[in-house]
Amino acid sequence: MPLPRLMKGGAAVAAIAAVVLVLRAVPGALAGIALFEVAEVRVEGADMVPDREILEWAAIPDSANVWDDPEAWEAAVAAHPVVRGVRIRRDLPSTLVVEIEEREPVAFVATPVLEPVDLEGNILPVDPSRVRLDLPVVRILDRTGGDSLPSPHRLRPPVEAVARLRENPAFHVRLSELREEPDGSVTALWGSSPSLEVKLRLPVDPARIEEGLEILEYELSSDTTATPRYLDLRWEDGVTVGRGAG
Repeated sequence: MPLPRLMKGGAAVAAIAAVVLVLRAVPGALAGIALFEVAEVRVEGADMVPDREILEWAAIPDSANVWDDPEAWEAAVAAHPVVRGVRIRRDLPSTLVVEIEEREPVAFVATPVLEPVDLEGNILPVDPSRVRLDLPVVRILDRTGGDSLPSPHRLRPPVEAVARLRENPAFHVRLSELREEPDGSVTALWGSSPSLEVKLRLPVDPARIEEGLEILEYELSSDTTATPRYLDLRWEDGVTVGRGAG
């Protein structure tokens, strides 16, 4: 290879290395400039948790500079039980923005008080006076006899069932409760005055719900005086519409 080409190649590599070194040094250098001292910290994405609570968890010191490494502050906010994800970005010259993604409540779990729970089974400490939630209630069997809160692993199957039922909006909108049964099945309370008991196997199959509702509609159309009490969808070979105790 000709010497001039080698020299040009070496110069280009050196130039790139110099730029990388400058970029790495810039935040440290700018962190000492008063212009970039943090004057405001703003929270975005917090609906269920007050902004001040997120700021308390972040614990960004008054002496902070927008070019400081935010990793420790992000980790502190990420530990909040309602926070799924967090990113702290700079809004130059002197503002930090704490962007959070909250966990989504899927149902209430009766502990015995009603507490919101997400898809992973995490109980979310949400102030009911701050945010109004209209969610089905999950009631689980007490298999421990203790007073401690159920673990996420314990709550996840029935909560996932509620989430699957959202795939049928017409059913989910009238779903008031889902309770575990001793045989491993679940009973969904659908509608009101009185509720129709819909008996299901886990995992819930939304297509099975659709099939059951079609049969229920047919039954009601053929006998307008009927008052169904339960709809049994536990068995693959049939659907039972009951007019008495299930």
